[in-house]
Amino acid sequence: MSNSLQRFQSVLTKSYKTIVKVVSVNANGTTLVRFNDGSESVVLGDSVQSGSVYIENGRVIGPAPDLPFTEIEV
Repeated sequence: MSNSLQRFQSVLTKSYKTIVKVVSVNANGTTLVRFNDGSESVVLGDSVQSGSVYIENGRVIGPAPDLPFTEIEV
């Protein structure tokens, strides 16, 4: 396998944790969450009822701290 192909695949296979706010927990085992930019998404998991959560690959991982933050555009 070429070095370029290996580098490309390594970028695609990485997963990232994101902190989002819980909007509502649904009865079917999913949760509606809101990202910092205001967009919303439905993810799997209903273990956290309110506050912030970590999500990874469309699943709730667990509770996250509610800390202040600032976004800076470069």
